Amino acid sequence: MRGNVLNKSRCGRPHKLSDRDARAIVRKVKKNPKISAPKLADQIATASGKKVHPETVRRILRSGGYNGRVSSKKPFISSGNQQKRRFCFSTR
Repeated sequence: MRGNVLNKSRCGRPHKLSDRDARAIVRKVKKNPKISAPKLADQIATASGKKVHPETVRRILRSGGYNGRVSSKKPFISSGNQQKRRFCFSTR
């Protein structure tokens, strides 16, 4: 049908969160990578009043390029050991 500017009815349920909300979730994870999905869902509920399941948050993060891996903890290297390591690897 040509010339029709009205919104047509769509099948399926509309998204609970807008694109702007999804970008805000990705920004929060970029700022704090160790935050969990349930904590993010609680923050969204308190900030916007929209109750969101943690799996919805995970789905948004996966589409934003994040996944559910935990970053490895690396030991602290003192400044003396850093200098020794630099010297050791620079002489090879």
